[in-house]
Amino acid sequence: WNDNLQPVFSWKAHESVVFDIAVNPSNGDVYSCTLDGVITQWRIDRNVKRAQHLRSAIQTGPSGKGQCLPGIGCSDSGMEDTPVNVRKLFWRGSHLYSGDEMGSICRWTSDLQLEMKKEYFTEIWSLFVNEDESVVYSGRDNDIVIASIPQNPRIDDCCVQVKGNLPGRCPVVANSKDSSIMTVNRNGLNIDVWSTEGKAPSKVQTLEDHDMIVNSILLSKDETLITAGWDAKVDFWALGVDGKYSLQKSVKVDSYINSMSLSEDGSVFACGKSGYIAKINHK
Repeated sequence: WNDNLQPVFSWKAHESVVFDIAVNPSNGDVYSCTLDGVITQWRIDRNVKRAQHLRSAIQTGPSGKGQCLPGIGCSDSGMEDTPVNVRKLFWRGSHLYSGDEMGSICRWTSDLQLEMKKEYFTEIWSLFVNEDESVVYSGRDNDIVIASIPQNPRIDDCCVQVKGNLPGRCPVVANSKDSSIMTVNRNGLNIDVWSTEGKAPSKVQTLEDHDMIVNSILLSKDETLITAGWDAKVDFWALGVDGKYSLQKSVKVDSYINSMSLSEDGSVFACGKSGYIAKINHK
């Protein structure tokens, strides 16, 4: 799609459902994941309107060496490696992070060489890494797990150093400027704002406006919090000088919202049922 939501081109990426995509902002390469454990890297050529397959990797589980392998194939480690559903992708710095249904998070180089695999023992529905890549936040429909990322991770060191847990559910985002975390709380309708400046996370605020389950949370460069879900509206929350959020505006759309994305100019793209995409400018 272009910025005006006109279709440009499409391509067959996988034989099964595509769960998530991530983009390397330095070169525009697209990474896609699916339920057969395959993560694929694509080079987009906008001049000829095509996507070139560069390479693929398979994420397998649940534990041990050789579980995530560059290239399409099976491990030769002698273990019973089975591809697992890769649900989430997240790009940070120069790394691609992936989370699967068995509770493992992998870190890959830009050319899909495995650098790290950590086991969290709960299915990964949401994944967020802070700006200096020292902390990863993950979760599903129960607690949010906060864990440290080692400076020099080893593939064979699968244990995770958990820093804490938050009551809530995915999705989750974090603001490195004030060390805050935003999650959906356990009822699925409200957003909890947490501070992590102390020894243990403390709840700062609960945001209430949605009537149905919240599926997506974004944080823009100007620290506007954007939330949307099954009630077919996109809420924009402004951060005040007191460190608290207040509802700036609410935009009704023509579909429930499953996911959202932000463009460089601050536009919000909200995606819903039957291929529905809405573009919203929050400025």
